[in-house]
Amino acid sequence: MTCLSDEEVHLTTAANGYAMLSTRSARQRRRLGLLLMFRYGFWRWGIYVPSVTDDAVYPSFRRFGLRIESGWDNWIGYDLLACNEASDEFLRQFHAKHSGAA
Repeated sequence: MTCLSDEEVHLTTAANGYAMLSTRSARQRRRLGLLLMFRYGFWRWGIYVPSVTDDAVYPSFRRFGLRIESGWDNWIGYDLLACNEASDEFLRQFHAKHSGAA
């Protein structure tokens, strides 16, 4: 397992076979969320489930057939997880365009 620096955004393939972006930076997480909502037209869906032990669930990002789950855990930090093939393709392109620190 590699150590994440505070500002890096990493692209990996999750256990479900789809793309997952992760970062330890709350600032990067906010920036990516704002980009999804205001540049790409996603809306938030669901409720916030606060951390009881080591993970939290945030409302997902949705836009038509695209669905990206959002959360946090103490192992990888904040994550955005694609839930279908279209979301996987979108998230990989999104990472290529917006992965640098702002």
